[in-house]
Amino acid sequence: MNVSILHISDLHRDPDNPIRNDVLLDSLENDRRHYSAEETPVVRSPDLIFVSGDIIQGIGPDASDPEDELHEQYQEALDFLGRLTNCFVGGDRNRVIVVPGNHDVSAYHFKTSLRRVDIVPDRKKGLVTQLFAPSSLLRWSWSDFDLYEIADQVLYAQRLAAFAEFYGEFYNGARSYNSDPARQFDIFDFPAFDLTVAAFSSCHNNDLFNRQGAIHPACIADAGAALRHPSLEARLRIAVWHHNAEGLPAHSDYMDPDLIQNLIDRGISLGFHGHQHRPQFLDTRFRHGAERAISVISAGTLCGGVSYQYGRAYNIVELDTVEGSGRLHVRGMQNDNLSLPIWGRRALPPNTSPYYDFQYDPPPVPAFHPNANTAALMEAQRLYDSSDYRSAATIFARVASLDDLARRLLLDCLVKLRDASALIAMFDPPTSAAEAIHVMDALWEVGERTRLAAVLQLPLVAESADPSVIEMVIKYAGRLRHQ
Repeated sequence: MNVSILHISDLHRDPDNPIRNDVLLDSLENDRRHYSAEETPVVRSPDLIFVSGDIIQGIGPDASDPEDELHEQYQEALDFLGRLTNCFVGGDRNRVIVVPGNHDVSAYHFKTSLRRVDIVPDRKKGLVTQLFAPSSLLRWSWSDFDLYEIADQVLYAQRLAAFAEFYGEFYNGARSYNSDPARQFDIFDFPAFDLTVAAFSSCHNNDLFNRQGAIHPACIADAGAALRHPSLEARLRIAVWHHNAEGLPAHSDYMDPDLIQNLIDRGISLGFHGHQHRPQFLDTRFRHGAERAISVISAGTLCGGVSYQYGRAYNIVELDTVEGSGRLHVRGMQNDNLSLPIWGRRALPPNTSPYYDFQYDPPPVPAFHPNANTAALMEAQRLYDSSDYRSAATIFARVASLDDLARRLLLDCLVKLRDASALIAMFDPPTSAAEAIHVMDALWEVGERTRLAAVLQLPLVAESADPSVIEMVIKYAGRLRHQ
């Protein structure tokens, strides 16, 4: 099963940004024409979009009108991401995974929540102990050379309130962002692609004076429990967050690498992040006795200014969830005009190839649940009989690889739903004459002409004696010749 992910990060959207939304969107659409039709190898058009933080540029601690400034920046981001969704994934916002970054943390709300702490000589040792304790309320400012305490914890928790409002508005109220740091994660399940995404905030306790990234332990634990549910545990598991997990000795704004170890322990095979504005691929092994690894991909900044040393870039990541393989395509800005970008291939150092092939660990072996498949099929059949094809398809997709009848009924559901993208994701390449017929129709509908031409050459299709398949081959071969 094939899936393509558009991975963008560090948008830093605000009305004063040197690139307009309409220009940025047009540049990305134009680049899709390059990589999906003109370049070799052809890259699959995106099925999902990951946005790994720093949605806005943010505001300073002394902002004169913080609420309005934040709202204005998020409206800029909302407009861009809404139009991007319409262009690349047919307007389905559930196919877009968004997480916050450190620029989404309001510096104004943090600074306003503080009070200065007098350092009494006989309290120095105790204060130092408190300062470095986990989840400490104390903060040290090197610029002021002063100690502060988070005196208003309610106000401090509002650091992501504007992001939460944006989040709810983007998903049209179908999803919400919790103000409790222990609940700042979300699960996105994609049965059609046989994968599940855990979306984390890596901004736990992050602020101007504590720049380190962190995922709240409860979020990792609860996400792990959700991923072990019988309906999800056989899926490929992907995590999205913002901060990188390594940095130079003088840096402090990265995440504790042990958090990556915890993600591996929860069976997550792939991780996507941003923050450092640097396209990168890392293969991180498990250090605690098991043989698992996580493949971690970072994206460059999509539209940051000239100060970012690695330049603007974004990723397209193609995955084959059956083979456990992937291909990373880095798309870098080719010209120097920040207000009118041209995108193209960028090699990932030290490689010179325009793409990077990799293997990733499969999901953990699922626990045995007696009669779980039988019960699922009975429920799916009930939904199918009541014409609830969307819900039935969700269940059939989970067991299609184990049951031929479920696979046939899944195909029928997707045909009835006219869901061409899901049909392609589940049944390309086809394994039967019926699948081949519907895959050809779906590829033509979504405009995947190059892939349609390749399907016509498959032995199952080209050598078929089935009259219906032969008729379809003649029809689409003719259309492709005369387009």
